Amino acid sequence: MKVIFLDIDGVLNCKKTPNPRKFPYVIDNELLVRFRRLLERTGASVVLSSTWRYDPAGIFSAKHYGVPFIDVTPDMPSEPRCKEILEWVRTHPEVNRYAVIDDEDDELDDLPLFQPSSRTGLTEKMVEGVTDYLNGTTDKDMRCNRFVRAVQNLHSVLTGHRG
Repeated sequence: MKVIFLDIDGVLNCKKTPNPRKFPYVIDNELLVRFRRLLERTGASVVLSSTWRYDPAGIFSAKHYGVPFIDVTPDMPSEPRCKEILEWVRTHPEVNRYAVIDDEDDELDDLPLFQPSSRTGLTEKMVEGVTDYLNGTTDKDMRCNRFVRAVQNLHSVLTGHRG
């Protein structure tokens, strides 16, 4: 079984995503179409690792927009996202290949991270990279350099994105 651990903010929405009413949960249709092409190309299932999973309104919104997820990662307060993902994988031995798509690096260094910019969201180049990875034609992931990731981690701590 192939799995994509999906963050939504910065992946399926971005700085350019229209949100005139300032809703807390919004998805860019163009990015969602791109993501669905990725799922078609890989046959992967989706597990939400996004903070949207903490709020019933976030789960409702993900379903409303048609994000095809099968489960969510466990809520492990005060643990980084990588621990939640690894716990989910540990309890699902049927998983033989997985990728993490997240615009931030929440101690995800040891996981196959595909890290779009929050300015653009999921790009076609990243879809190709995740496709190649999940289909086993490469073991290369796509992440920002260490300096950018360190700045992102600091920003996350300062803005309360991480617990």
